[in-house]
Amino acid sequence: MYTYFIVENEDNDEFRIKIGFSKNPEKRIRTLQTGNSRKLAIMGWLEKGDAFLEKRLHRKYEPYRLNGEWFSIEPCDVLEELKSESTSSYICVQSNVGEFLGCDRDAIPEYLGPWEWLDTEIDEFCPQCGSGGGVHYNSAIGSENCLRCGYPIF
Repeated sequence: MYTYFIVENEDNDEFRIKIGFSKNPEKRIRTLQTGNSRKLAIMGWLEKGDAFLEKRLHRKYEPYRLNGEWFSIEPCDVLEELKSESTSSYICVQSNVGEFLGCDRDAIPEYLGPWEWLDTEIDEFCPQCGSGGGVHYNSAIGSENCLRCGYPIF
């Protein structure tokens, strides 16, 4: 079971985020998308998922409840929840992560980050698999690597 965060955001001014749990979040989002004219996307998930965690999150965000399991919360709230459970949390990684965006005014190159909704630090979530499980230093190749998939994080 997974506890997931699904976002519905077409106009970029108000985020509607669903907090739920499911055995298969990708199947769940397809079910929710049917009959919904707005695009839905999975923001992230926790590998542990049960009714108790879901209810705890629903109580925490009760003042922001819109309807049922939908809340008017910000992506920074979702990121904090994912960080708090880092060993079992994942962000949904963009397909074009690392794409060159240009240079800032100081001629420093800027690249597209792994998460669509906010910037994350390179050592917080793996840009390859989205894991928040941490990194370890590999002295053989001189880089830090994701503990989950081994992706080198320079």
